[in-house]
Amino acid sequence: MKKLWRFLELAFVIAYLILYAGGILTLFLSGGFSEGNAGSLRDVDFALIRQLLLVNYGISFLLLLWRWKYVVQRLFRSPFLLILLGLVVCSVLWSAQPSLTQTRAIALLGTTLFGIYFGTRFSPKEQLNILAITFSIILLLSLVFVIALPQYGKMSGIHAGAWRGIFIHKNPFGQLMVLSSLIFLSLSLRGGQSSWKAMLGLTISVFMIVMSASSSSLINFVTLFLVFTVLKVTLWPDRVMIPVISALAAFGCFASIFLVEMLELVVGSVGKDLTLTGRTDIWPIVIRQGLQRPILGYGYSGFWGDWNSPGAAVWKDYGWLAPNAHNGFIDLWIQLGFVGAAVFILGFLQMFIRSLQLSKQSDPSLYSWSVIYLIFTCLINSTESSLMVNNSLNWVLFVSLGISLQLQKSRLRQPKDSIKISADNLVHSVE
Repeated sequence: MKKLWRFLELAFVIAYLILYAGGILTLFLSGGFSEGNAGSLRDVDFALIRQLLLVNYGISFLLLLWRWKYVVQRLFRSPFLLILLGLVVCSVLWSAQPSLTQTRAIALLGTTLFGIYFGTRFSPKEQLNILAITFSIILLLSLVFVIALPQYGKMSGIHAGAWRGIFIHKNPFGQLMVLSSLIFLSLSLRGGQSSWKAMLGLTISVFMIVMSASSSSLINFVTLFLVFTVLKVTLWPDRVMIPVISALAAFGCFASIFLVEMLELVVGSVGKDLTLTGRTDIWPIVIRQGLQRPILGYGYSGFWGDWNSPGAAVWKDYGWLAPNAHNGFIDLWIQLGFVGAAVFILGFLQMFIRSLQLSKQSDPSLYSWSVIYLIFTCLINSTESSLMVNNSLNWVLFVSLGISLQLQKSRLRQPKDSIKISADNLVHSVE
């Protein structure tokens, strides 16, 4: 019975990590829709996904309720998370679209519950192992879709031929393959007999990045790989190490923007397109709108919507129905204002510094992973928007990492009922 429960729990976590990543169901329900095809994703009925997510919210809540004292202790050690969630809920009062804010705030709280469960139920080592199993499944399924179901695994329309695996678009696929490569790269630091598995996962992930034809993902991978290499400086004294890593992270964000624009210029001269043209052009237009409500913003998810939303003014000036500002930090500010942006940045910096400090005291693969994931978050949000997005894998991982890094300058304690996670255990649990 104990082995069965262990298997069911792991299956629950892995299945929902894939769902939060946007894998399989979104692609199938859309009928393999590609950008440039007739119709729109707005016309697709994603009710099944919403129902499955509601089930996840409920199960996550019950699992947290089972260990509520331990969970409450951990939450009160994460004041930035609680303040942010409080702002999101209260933003209904001043939102430009209160009904939409209310709906998505509930979804964000549900997503946060799953992130808290993942962060409190499993140790950082177990989390990394579970992520490795999850992305191994994603890699395998993506290869199957590309080879056996190319109408789903490859894009048609304006990006014809680009790989998207089990996802709806090549750019999110490329982004997730960057995340996959970082997971396997972190695991490779452990050495031992299983290191070849990590290197195999890394190799396949990089191959997928190339085949996705996502230039931003390729640039982000190269930048993060270089930063990962430099993480050996974590052995230096804190007064030297922290400024060096912080400077590298900031440089990487600015370099990714500069390189993307330069690549657009070069490739555009030969009549091609890297699908990133004009992303920075929207920023001043959005900022101009945001300055009308700079302190508390337009409310969570209160800016972008339909033609009656404040974002419609941006569409009229920009000439394209942009779904967001193509910058996570600008989108966070326009939703929650300077107050919300300041709280998030302070919490982010606390997590980043704590990761660097703990990297000296624990398994390097675990906390190198936490440092590189936070830098990854900065990089992708320099040209995309994925900060505090409801029903998003990025928010699940951010919350779980914040919970896991609470015990400053000491090894994280595991729950008494913590379990040892590995691919072998997952297999043996069904025997």
